Amino acid sequence: MGLSTPPQQSSTATLELVPIVQHTFHQPIFLTHPNDASGRLFIVEQKGKIYIFENGQLLLNPFLDISRLLSTGGERGLLGLAFHPHYPKNGRFFINYTRKLDRATIISEYHRGSNPNISDPREKTLLVIPQPYGNHNGGMIAFGPDGFLYIGLGDGGSADDPQGNGQNLNTHLGTILRIDVDGGETYVVPADNPFLKGEGLPEIW
Repeated sequence: MGLSTPPQQSSTATLELVPIVQHTFHQPIFLTHPNDASGRLFIVEQKGKIYIFENGQLLLNPFLDISRLLSTGGERGLLGLAFHPHYPKNGRFFINYTRKLDRATIISEYHRGSNPNISDPREKTLLVIPQPYGNHNGGMIAFGPDGFLYIGLGDGGSADDPQGNGQNLNTHLGTILRIDVDGGETYVVPADNPFLKGEGLPEIW
């Protein structure tokens, strides 16, 4: 039996890149927005600052600046930002970064400040995950439609995963975690996470 080639369809559609911000960013890695009506865009720099783009203008004062806390360079730094699904009401947001003290991955919670374009500097640490090497940190965090926070972690670094973390359910490295940030002092593990009976760490999804 021969395979036929589907007919090629012509298209007149074109794409055009249009700059919206004329600014020298330092390693911008992510752009996102909260679930509000402000229309603001939040730009994450790996060097440790988050800027706001609002009404066609970049606000020069950072929304958050944690540069002093970071181990940066290569694949380290400020690596993730996620706004709580109810951010307009509770002002909560979460970040993923590598800590200057020991290069550990930190998952932290912050709050919007009295000025909605400047965050409260107080930090609440949810998770501290040791990193054996300086690369393969992962970094993406996002809320799912279930309202839980998902955290993507790399295998811990070096080359070819020498510690076997990617196949080890007893380390957070090389996994996606799923936590409920609306329960407990910091978080609770959702009741339907797959490893609650001891086969692996309960946060692993």
